[in-house]
Amino acid sequence: MRINLNKIMRKDKSLLLAYDQGLEHGPSDLNERTVDPKYIFDIALEGLYDGIITQHGIAEKYYAKYYKDVPLIVKLNGKTSLANIAPISRQLCSVDRAIKLGAVAVGYTIYTGSPNEPDMFAEFSKIVEQAHDYGVPVIAWMYPRGSGIDEKNNNILAYSARVGLELGADMIKIKYNNDPEGFKWVVKCAASTKVLVAGGDKVDETALSSKVRRNNEDRCYRNGRWEEMFGNTITL
Repeated sequence: MRINLNKIMRKDKSLLLAYDQGLEHGPSDLNERTVDPKYIFDIALEGLYDGIITQHGIAEKYYAKYYKDVPLIVKLNGKTSLANIAPISRQLCSVDRAIKLGAVAVGYTIYTGSPNEPDMFAEFSKIVEQAHDYGVPVIAWMYPRGSGIDEKNNNILAYSARVGLELGADMIKIKYNNDPEGFKWVVKCAASTKVLVAGGDKVDETALSSKVRRNNEDRCYRNGRWEEMFGNTITL
């Protein structure tokens, strides 16, 4: 079945607003405004984002009425920052449930280099098979983790990008390492899999736009940061 990415892309580019930090990082990533999911959904709606990424609980309680004008991406796995264990993120939501909630795409984090990567590979591969049976795109968060792993090394990032392609991801989300020439190889290793650049620390809007336009190729995009003031969104 043909996988349709058009619902979360415009002119071969995508700007997504991630709001799964409440589970992954906890209240330290929230403030009096951003703790309310409605505030984030308003940003996604008014900012004309190509999609909003949430866990299934947030989607079930808040993705309704006019918010459905924003494409929904449900993150299928997750973890907290509390557990002192080797990196692993297990599946928390099924593909079927995500689709029932209105998702047009699903996401899953893989920690390449972790001792637990075989479990995540197996789980992710089943998700790809199930989602593709419905024609639903799958986004893989490809984050190198583990003892002795340099998360900013071009070869490590390129390896992670290639793993996403090999496992069937339609898009990968990966962190940019501020090496424009080296990152070209990361993007090339992803081949036909689209590349999303993960949002980093808050920076000046003009500087961010200039850097991303200068450093990426047509298939390299940036993920939205909801810490920006309401309405201060960047479309690349």
